[in-house]
Amino acid sequence: MYRGRIKQHLKANISRPESTVLFTGYQAEGTLGREIVDGAREVRIGGESYPVRARIAELHAMSAHADRRGLLAWLGGFSAPPRKLFLVHGEASARQAFADTVAADLGWPLVLPQWGDVVTLD
Repeated sequence: MYRGRIKQHLKANISRPESTVLFTGYQAEGTLGREIVDGAREVRIGGESYPVRARIAELHAMSAHADRRGLLAWLGGFSAPPRKLFLVHGEASARQAFADTVAADLGWPLVLPQWGDVVTLD
């Protein structure tokens, strides 16, 4: 929820009590969407403050992400293991749990870089 028309829709509707803002996907830490679903009473959009008066709802039945089993099946289909597997998406605790599973099940070397880390690929 960084760009696009959604911000214009939010500006027009986030303060309207008769409106509903329905989130159908994951909202990453540090995003406006996450701030809203976490219960912010006021948000800043385009440098202006807006009180959150709309009803906020989440639909958890939809996702563009594979689950753990799906990801493991995909990784298991590689003809050869990578020299290193970088896990760069998701919450820190979920990435660590998945890294532990991959290490235990596949024995692959993993890297969980943090924002701003520099890695050298050889």
